[in-house]
Amino acid sequence: MHHAIYTGAFLCALASILLSVNDWLNKWSANNWAETKPTDWNWDEEIVLVTGASGGIGASIVQQLIARNPKTRIIVVDYSPLTWKPPIGTRISYYQCDLSDSSAIKALCSGIRSEVGHPTVLVNNAGLCRGFTVMEGTYHDVELTVQTNLIAPFLLVKEVLPNMVKTNHGHILNVSSMSSIIPPARVADYAATKAGISALHEALQLELAHIHNAPNVRLSLGIFSFIKTPLFKGETRQSGFLFPLLHVDSVGEALVDILYSGYGKTIYMPGMMRYVAMLGRQKVDEKTGRLR
Repeated sequence: MHHAIYTGAFLCALASILLSVNDWLNKWSANNWAETKPTDWNWDEEIVLVTGASGGIGASIVQQLIARNPKTRIIVVDYSPLTWKPPIGTRISYYQCDLSDSSAIKALCSGIRSEVGHPTVLVNNAGLCRGFTVMEGTYHDVELTVQTNLIAPFLLVKEVLPNMVKTNHGHILNVSSMSSIIPPARVADYAATKAGISALHEALQLELAHIHNAPNVRLSLGIFSFIKTPLFKGETRQSGFLFPLLHVDSVGEALVDILYSGYGKTIYMPGMMRYVAMLGRQKVDEKTGRLR
C-alpha cells in the first residue's frame, strides 16, 4: 500500500511539473519569446477599440477598463446604440457601423484614425448567431454571419495592424467560442466563423514573429463556453460542472486582465474547457439535434 501511495504521489508531482512547463512554454511561444512588461503600457495614452460594446461582453470590457483607468481612450463600435451610460469625464467615442458592410468598415477606420488616433488595442468581440441548420438558413443568413463574425474582424485587423507593426506595440484580442472546437448542430455557420478566428490568430502569430518582425504586438484568444448575453439567454442543458453558464462580467474581467498583463494568451472559460476540448464530446438530443 505504501508503494502504491508513493507511486501515485510521484505521478501527480510529475504531472504537475509537466503542466507547469507546458504553461511556461505556451506563454512564451504565444509572445514570440519577447519580453514586454505591463509597465511598457501607458493606459493614459492607449487607444482601445472594442466592437459589439453596446451591451453584453463588450460593454463589460469597456466598463472594467474605465474602472481601472478612466483616462484610457476607448472607441466603441456597434450597430446598436449604447444600452449603458458612460461616466462623465471618460474618454469614450461611439461609432455606429454595420460590420457586415466592408465599405463601411473602411470608412469607419479612416474616421477613427483622423478623429481619435491609431488604435493600439483591438478587441474583436462583436458577433451574431442565427441558430439555423445548414438547410434552413438562407443565403442572407450565412452571408451575414460570416461577414460579421469573420470578415469584419479580419478587415479590422488589417486596418490597425500596420501602425502596430510600425511601432512594435499593440494587442489584438479575439473573442472565440468552444463551438470552434466542438461545433453543435444548428450553428454551423457561427462555429465555422469562430474556427476561422482561431486560424487567423495562429497564422498572424507566425507572421508577426517571422515576417513583420514585430514580436511585441500581442495576440490573445478567448475560448468560452455558454455566456448569458443577449446572444444566448437559454439553459445549456449541459453539465453544470463542465458547462456552467458564465456571467458577462467574469468574462470581461478575464479579458481585461489579459490586456493589463502585457502578454498575449489563449484562455478557456471555464478552465475545464481546455481538457474537454481534447475529448471532443457533447451530449445531443437524438430527436431535435440540440445540445442537451
